[in-house]
Amino acid sequence: MRELGGADLHLVYLFVHLVNAGSFSQVAKELSMPIATVSRQLAKLEAILDQQLLMRSTRKFRLTEEGLAVFQRYQAVINQFDELSDGGIDKPEGTLRIAAPISIISMVLLNALNDFCDLYPDIRLHIAQSNQEVDLIDKAVDIAIVGGAQPDSSWVATTLGVLDYCLMASPRYLEHNELIEHPAQLRQHRLIKVWPLFNWSLSHGSGERFYYDGPARLTLMDLHGAIKAAAAGGGVLYGPELFAKDEFASGALVKVLPKWAGEQRRIAMLYHQRSQQPLKVKLFLAFMQARAPELFDMAS
Repeated sequence: MRELGGADLHLVYLFVHLVNAGSFSQVAKELSMPIATVSRQLAKLEAILDQQLLMRSTRKFRLTEEGLAVFQRYQAVINQFDELSDGGIDKPEGTLRIAAPISIISMVLLNALNDFCDLYPDIRLHIAQSNQEVDLIDKAVDIAIVGGAQPDSSWVATTLGVLDYCLMASPRYLEHNELIEHPAQLRQHRLIKVWPLFNWSLSHGSGERFYYDGPARLTLMDLHGAIKAAAAGGGVLYGPELFAKDEFASGALVKVLPKWAGEQRRIAMLYHQRSQQPLKVKLFLAFMQARAPELFDMAS
C-alpha cells in the first residue's frame, strides 16, 4: 500500500466520515453529496492505495484489515479539521477572498485549491491574481499569499515554503553560445528578467558574491512565460527552481553555474489578527499548511 499524498486529503476525509457515519446514505446526508459520489470517491481512494478498504453488502459494510489501518492512521488528522467547526455551531461556507501573485496560483497552488473546493463545497474561493501590492483592508481580502517581506506588520504571517532562485537555460541555447564559467560573463549573453526579482544576486560557496542589475533582452511579469521563453532557447533566466521543476526533469532546462546560488524568497499567507477567525479562514490555513511540504518539494 503506497503512501497517501496531500492531494488525497479530500478522499481520506470522506472515508473517515463514512466509517464514523456507518453507512453510505448517512455520510452522503452529512456531507451533502449524492450517494453515487461517495461511492466513486471511495473507489478512487481504493484505486490509489491498490487496496480494498471496505467489504460492502446492500445495506451495510465492514472494514477490511487495510481499511482499519487507514482509518486509525488518519482519524486524528480529520478530527483536527472537524474541531475547527466549534462543535458544529459554525459551518464551512461563504466566500473566501484571497489575493495572490499570478504565477504562484497557476504554477504551484492550483491543484491544492481544487482539492480544497472538493473538501468544502460550500466555501467559494474568490482569488484576485495580481503582481501589484494589494491594499488588504480596502479590498476586503481574507488571506493574502505574498513573497518576500511582509507588507503590513498588522497582519499575521504563516510561511508556506521557500523558493530557491537559480540561473537556468535550455541545452540548445548553451550549446550555441559562449560557455559561462563566471557570472560576469552574463553581460555577453541574452538574458531574461522576470518579476519580482529584476536584479540578480548570486553567491558562491567560496564567499564570492555577484550582483547583476544591467539590461535584459526580454523582461516579463509572468514567470510561466519566462520559463517557456527560456526553455525555447530565449536566453538565461534567473528564476525559482520549483517553478521549472518539470522542465528540469524533462531536460528542457538545465542549471547554469550550479555552484552559484541565487537568493531565497519566502512565500507566506497573511491574515487578519482576530481573536475569532471565521471558520472558512481557519480551514483554509490548516489545509494549506498541511499541503505545503508537498507543494514546495522539488521531488514531489
